[in-house]
Amino acid sequence: MPLHTSALSKKTAEDTNRRKRSSLKRVLRWGLALLAVPLIGVTVLLLAPSPVEPAKWSAPTPPSFQQEGPWKQNNKLSSAQLVTDAPRFPEFITFDKEGVLYTGDSGGKIYKVAFDAKGNPQKAQVFADTKGTPNGLKFDANGNLIVTDIKRGLLSINPSGSIVVLADQVGGQPIYLANELDIAQDGSIYFSDTSNYGSVTFKEIAENKPHGRLLKYDPMTKQTTVLLEGLYFANGIALSADEDFVLVAESYHYQLTRYWLKGPKKGTSDIFADNLAGFPDNITRDEQGHFWVGIFTTRIAFVDQMHSNPWLASIMAKVPQALLSGASAPAKHGLAAEFSPQGELIGSWHDPEGTLYGVTTAASHNGYLYIGTAPGGSQGVHRLPLTK
Repeated sequence: MPLHTSALSKKTAEDTNRRKRSSLKRVLRWGLALLAVPLIGVTVLLLAPSPVEPAKWSAPTPPSFQQEGPWKQNNKLSSAQLVTDAPRFPEFITFDKEGVLYTGDSGGKIYKVAFDAKGNPQKAQVFADTKGTPNGLKFDANGNLIVTDIKRGLLSINPSGSIVVLADQVGGQPIYLANELDIAQDGSIYFSDTSNYGSVTFKEIAENKPHGRLLKYDPMTKQTTVLLEGLYFANGIALSADEDFVLVAESYHYQLTRYWLKGPKKGTSDIFADNLAGFPDNITRDEQGHFWVGIFTTRIAFVDQMHSNPWLASIMAKVPQALLSGASAPAKHGLAAEFSPQGELIGSWHDPEGTLYGVTTAASHNGYLYIGTAPGGSQGVHRLPLTK
């Protein structure tokens, strides 16, 4: 081989090696830069101040679905049939005097569903649009549909669909998140103001401090008063059959709190039922005086662990809400519970396959148990026969 050819080949090989080394350096620089991004993010997350100062709480050990007892797993909800899919997420379900079903949807519309002589549901029709988010619904003695709307407060809708705001403030403060309600025979409206956060946020779960209230609206004076403060995400509301107390669900502490309206304990509160197997949502009362509770999701082990570790909770409170949507989604396990008037758990209804899940409401009516859900859960109104 000629010498100049050999030298040229050597020079070409050196150039190739230099390009490879240069390319390798670029790859390493980019790799280090990409590795630095999450490291910087983690560092910032750890060093940045937390928006909350979490309270430490040792959550009780959740009931077992495997052991004998009223929480034992079954498939009672698994046979539920679709009534209507017009409302995607029917948070609450109520009926008028003629047995027509009414339910709201997260988009603002309120639907009504009539039934034929055989009890078959007819096509859903739009009754009204609050332009907000209607949650609780209940008819008063005058045939008006009283609504707790997350965005607008306490509303009254007459039979023609006209909407009037009854209350959006209390004591000079806004009603932050009107959630659920019940109406006494004298027309008094008891309803929950879930949290002064004004929205459902993982940050409040991490903080683990009570921001909810139980409110009362007097239709005679048109005044709203605060009955009880310091509730852990005040949610479902239900009066007892004798109206001697009203229940409010505290979702974030897995309990139902009782506020006494009559008798020697009037004006005081106590725990009606605790250590529920999940996050209680709405409460309804049946003709027997029993209370039905929708369980939006079963217990989340990480959340209970976080409550016992304020440092971990403070870190989680820094994470953007958008990144936690999956963490806050309900478990695909449908669950509702039935309690006696004295607070004894009578039984639980499950769908362990998760066809029906994210349960907010279980309402007994005319031989059926009607099931409502919220965003994150399954869609549409369902029902199943109440056969023992």
